[in-house]
Amino acid sequence: MKFLYGLILFILIWWIFSIIIDSQLILPTPISVGRVFIDLVQTKTLWSSLLSTVLKGIIALAFTIILGFFFGFLMGIFDMLYELFRPAFTIFQSVPVISWLVLVIFVWGIGFKGPIVITVLSLLPNTTFAIAQGVKNTDKKLIEMAYVYNVPKKRIVKDIYIGSVIPFLFTALEVISGNIWKVIIVSEYLAGNEGIGVQIAWARQYVNVPKVYALTIFAILLGISSERLIKFIIKRKEFYYAS
Repeated sequence: MKFLYGLILFILIWWIFSIIIDSQLILPTPISVGRVFIDLVQTKTLWSSLLSTVLKGIIALAFTIILGFFFGFLMGIFDMLYELFRPAFTIFQSVPVISWLVLVIFVWGIGFKGPIVITVLSLLPNTTFAIAQGVKNTDKKLIEMAYVYNVPKKRIVKDIYIGSVIPFLFTALEVISGNIWKVIIVSEYLAGNEGIGVQIAWARQYVNVPKVYALTIFAILLGISSERLIKFIIKRKEFYYAS
């Protein structure tokens, strides 16, 4: 209920400011945006664009987790690799999205690949460092004990290392779920050929500000839904590992 009250308050403040500003080109009223929102829901273009954005997000998320787990695991086990790769990932972490956009446009041009590559490059460092930290936090005495009792290496990796990494992986997933759609949609806006970001770019081109706001609401709903879904999955997994 508190969330609902907060939402009503937000819409009320939005409505008041839209009346004060009195310009559809700056801040359209919630009613005008709501009408465009309802119209968009009934179009196939919106759903095909939404599907394209979601597909890019899923692919980018999969690559980010796979590559982050691979590099993070190696960096966590071998200190030499950690010191060797850490500067590169730190640089990647600091590069603005707009710089990746320029590079990707030069290499692949406008299309489907660009937003995926940009998203992976933007989110990979955080995931890699989270996994590496999880491996480094593994109980060393537990590993030594496993070696003393001749526990197979596969079981050490599976039951000790991966068990230690999972909480850090869950944390990385929560962070990624809050940022992935922002990066995807911005990338689509400048380097995509289909998706919500492209639809926002076309709406801006035609100075259709209510449509820009309506599409932004779809992007917000997509972000909130995916974040809630990932948190739900994480809670289920945490309960499974705890039991």
